[in-house]
Amino acid sequence: MAEIQFLNVDLEIESKEDLSKLVNDLKRSATILHYEQSDSPQLARIEASIEVTTPDAGINHLCELVESCSRNALKQWLAAKRRTFDIGLQSGHSPKCFNQALDANTLLRISALGAGIEITLYPIES
Repeated sequence: MAEIQFLNVDLEIESKEDLSKLVNDLKRSATILHYEQSDSPQLARIEASIEVTTPDAGINHLCELVESCSRNALKQWLAAKRRTFDIGLQSGHSPKCFNQALDANTLLRISALGAGIEITLYPIES
């Protein structure tokens, strides 16, 4: 029987402007899942390169990476029209109730970075 579980947190950044400096800074400590400079608008999808077991830990790790970026990369971050932490969950039949919490300090950190939260629920694979 398939169990509901936390999968990962992706950081999704969408911008009409160039994101190359930001992506280059982040790829030193993260995995770039998708980024093509020729796209308009540019979209980058990034995840932690370390294993995280909760959305809170994943978001905080990605926040640390963004906060440690160079000034030029942070300018690209601020110019982006969408900055979203996407929490991925795998659907399942058990447990009966499943929850994952974000700490108030994590929510403040997300807000301070001008980002949002999204939740993606993946269906049970047959």
